[in-house]
Amino acid sequence: MNGAIRLVARRELTERIRERSFLISTGITLAIVIVVLVLPTLLGFGGPNEYTIAAGDARGQAVAERAVAISKEFDAKVSIVRSDADATVAGGKVHAEDTPDDKLLSILQVANQQVQSSAPPPLVVVTTKPEDPDRDAKAGLAFFTILILYGQLLTYGFWVATGVVEEKSSRVIEILLAAIRPKDLLAGKVLGLGLLGLGQLLIVAAFGLVVAGASGSLTIDGNLLVAIALSLVWFVLGYAFYASAYAVAGALVPRQEEIQSSTTPLTMLILVSLFAGFAVNENPDGTLGHVTAFIPPMAPVTMPSRIILGAAPAWEIAASVALMIASTLLLIPFAGRIYAAVVLRTGSAVKLRDAIALARAQK
Repeated sequence: MNGAIRLVARRELTERIRERSFLISTGITLAIVIVVLVLPTLLGFGGPNEYTIAAGDARGQAVAERAVAISKEFDAKVSIVRSDADATVAGGKVHAEDTPDDKLLSILQVANQQVQSSAPPPLVVVTTKPEDPDRDAKAGLAFFTILILYGQLLTYGFWVATGVVEEKSSRVIEILLAAIRPKDLLAGKVLGLGLLGLGQLLIVAAFGLVVAGASGSLTIDGNLLVAIALSLVWFVLGYAFYASAYAVAGALVPRQEEIQSSTTPLTMLILVSLFAGFAVNENPDGTLGHVTAFIPPMAPVTMPSRIILGAAPAWEIAASVALMIASTLLLIPFAGRIYAAVVLRTGSAVKLRDAIALARAQK
């Protein structure tokens, strides 16, 4: 790294870290960490209200039918199906892939008591997957990870764009480019803000681990530490991708008033990724989770939660990371050429296709 890039990165880092908004956002984030880890039910991780059950024998059929009849008393809806059920009742046991939701178990236990003439023993829960006592806490952590990655990518990407526009509108850019090459200025800006964002996430992650360990809400083991580390890696990958694009969006317009319109497509893309992340978090093994792993703009938001929940196989993580790196390596030089071609242009906004043509002409 040359001295010019280090100088610009240091300037971006020191200026932003002194801003009151940065300190406030960090404090709010740490407060949310406490809520998510200590009180996950406040975020709605109470399980679904609709369930499907299957029966494996006559007694199981009687319990299932009774469960359907009394489900309204539990503010739930239970349906009997032949396959792909949340749980199967047979032989005095409840069979399921994962531990069924507490509300469903309560319904089945009450139904089992009501269909027997004498006091029967409680239904025994049998799962094909090892029971994870931290499941609810991990779900809360995954949900929070989606939110914070969305916020970090949007905030720091927008800071890159506004920084470019501020320099253009004040004509400071002309002084800077008299001493620094455009690509070095862009690299320093992206690097400085990226280090700030990563540092903030490291503080949040360390604080979260301390809170989780002190409250006992999560078991701090190697798997959890690896998942958190990979989430930080995904921020770096996502930030490198989006920051380059936001820098181009900022270079296309001459005034702060126009930056909203130039960055709207990128903001919408991150917003779509957020909603996809919520859907994937509800069903981390579903088709959407597997598909978005290979869509670079979405993977930084959807993949970390799947990793935390243990739903992403190692080969898919590796392939997704490789695809993300490849797409970013293609985008960065492309963004750098456009940035260099239009960053000194003032007056009216430059259309993207015109900026691409100018970049090609400078080759």
